[in-house]
Amino acid sequence: MRRLLSALIIAALLSSCAVYTSKDGYERISIPETTGRPATKYAVILQENAEKSEEAIENAKKEAEHRAAMKREAEVNEYPDDLAMLTYPHIYTPLRTNSTAEDGINVIEVLFLPLGSDPLTERDAERILLANADTSPDFVILTGSLENQITGAMAAGWDAVTLRGGTILHRPLLKEASEETASFFITTTKDLEIAPLSFAAALPATGEEAAAWAKAAASDTAERDKVQSVAESMADKEKLIAISSAEPSGEDWIEFTPFRYRSDMSFPVSSYLGSEGWIDAYRATHFTAETDGGTTRRNGVVYERLDFLYTMGMVPVSAISYPVRGLTDRTGAFAVLAELLIP
Repeated sequence: MRRLLSALIIAALLSSCAVYTSKDGYERISIPETTGRPATKYAVILQENAEKSEEAIENAKKEAEHRAAMKREAEVNEYPDDLAMLTYPHIYTPLRTNSTAEDGINVIEVLFLPLGSDPLTERDAERILLANADTSPDFVILTGSLENQITGAMAAGWDAVTLRGGTILHRPLLKEASEETASFFITTTKDLEIAPLSFAAALPATGEEAAAWAKAAASDTAERDKVQSVAESMADKEKLIAISSAEPSGEDWIEFTPFRYRSDMSFPVSSYLGSEGWIDAYRATHFTAETDGGTTRRNGVVYERLDFLYTMGMVPVSAISYPVRGLTDRTGAFAVLAELLIP
C-alpha cells in the first residue's frame, strides 16, 4: 500500500513539472522597450559647461571693453550736491577699479552695513569704516537713507554704484548696472549680479509689542512683491540679494528660541525666497534658531535679524553678524559679513 501511495505522489510531481517548459519560461520574461538613449548626469554636465563657455566668451569680450573704457574715462562722476538730481544707477569712480581674479574656485567676502535713516556725519562714517578695518571685503553694501549711503561711499573712497535700493562699494570691475541691480566681473569669465534693497523698519522694544509687530508683518505682502519683482529681473546664474527688511525670517521665528516672544510664524519675503531656491547665507551656516536666533538689530529687549544676504548659484562658506562702533551704539544695527564660494 505504501509503495502504491509513493508511486502516485511521484507521478503527480512529474506531471506538474512537465506542464512548465523552458518555452513557457522564455515567454514570461518581459524585456522593456528601448525608447532611445537615456539622459545621463555626464550629459547634463557637458551641456552646462557648453552654456558656461558661451557665457565666458561673452564676458571676456565685455571685460576687455570695460577695461578700455576705464582707461578712457577719467571722470570721478561725483555725487550731485542736490540729491534730488541723482539718477539711477549713479556710478562713482574715484579709484577707477579694473581688477579681476584668476579663474578657479573663487571665494569673495561681502560686508553688509545697514546705515539706517538717522543722519550720518562724515565722522560717524569714518568710525564705522575704521571699526571694520580688519576685514578685507570685495564688496561693501550700504542700505538706509540715500544721504547716509552717499556719506558712507564718499568716506570709504571706493568705486561705487548707487541703485534705488542701496549702494554697492566694489573692488571687482563693474560689468553693467541698471536702476535695481549691478553686475561685476569676479574673474574674466565669471560675473556676479547684486541687488540691494532697503525697507524702513520700526523695531519694537518689548516682547508684547514684538508679537503684534510680527503679526502685522506676516500679513503685509508689499515688501514681498517688491523683492519678487527684483528677483525675477535678475538674469545672472550667480546672484545676491541684500535686504534690509521690515520683517524677520520665518526660519528664525520658531517655537523654541532664546527669545520668548517668538513663536511659529512665517513671513512673506523669507517664504517666497526660500520657495524659489534662494539661500539665506546666515541661516545656512549656523545651527537652527533654537540655539542661534541671530541678531542684526536691537531695541530694548527685542533682538531681531532684519538684514539678510540671500544667494543663488553660490555656496555660503560663513556668515556672522557683529556690533560695530559708530553704528550699533547709535542705531542698534549690526554689520553682516559673509564669505561666499563661486564654483
